Amino acid sequence: MSAPSTSASLKCGNTLVVFDGPRRLSWRTSVSGDYTPTALWPSPAQAAEVLDHLHGGGCLLVLLEQERISVPMYAEEADRLPPDVADRAELTSDGVVSELHLPVMDWLPPALRERGLRFLEDSAGLLRGSPDLLLPHLIVETPPYRPENLRFARLRTPRPFSEDRLAPVTDRLFTAGAPETPLIPGVDDVAGVPDPAVTADIAAAAMCPAGPAMAAAHTWESTP
Repeated sequence: MSAPSTSASLKCGNTLVVFDGPRRLSWRTSVSGDYTPTALWPSPAQAAEVLDHLHGGGCLLVLLEQERISVPMYAEEADRLPPDVADRAELTSDGVVSELHLPVMDWLPPALRERGLRFLEDSAGLLRGSPDLLLPHLIVETPPYRPENLRFARLRTPRPFSEDRLAPVTDRLFTAGAPETPLIPGVDDVAGVPDPAVTADIAAAAMCPAGPAMAAAHTWESTP
């Protein structure tokens, strides 16, 4: 059922981009084509590297996909979960198909995780209350925020166009007093591009140009 994950993180200049979603689960494929889950990002050493990067003034962009991260797999694949992965996640199964539920942003210090969860909640409200066709591929947290070298963003995959999805758009555009562009406090819109990975690269490069980023490193561990 499952395909091998791409990397959970990538570097764009001085910015580290983290995909906090199903990509955190790594897979290995056998000669016979079977998939086996092998590891959950980050390991303690990887988490320490991320926080060292942030504390040292490097930029960190956390891309969120779901309010609750679920990775579907066959029950026999779930049986091959490494013990350390099973200990960090919740597994549900009907005997045929299983789902591994990963805690969102559990690798961040509590204050920063709380900030990310608030953004996730705000962006969920935007997604629920706005016509899908008017929303961009990437919804990005806007200032003010501390530390300034950490940003959260939410990836979304637009659905294919269909005529029935035009009705809420026309209602929004031609209803007196209704804003044409959906906005909520603390959330900004970034125009989408076809490939979410390219979107992440562009957003990261725009926020952190070449050279070290200045950050209030002494406050990031305790300031939401």
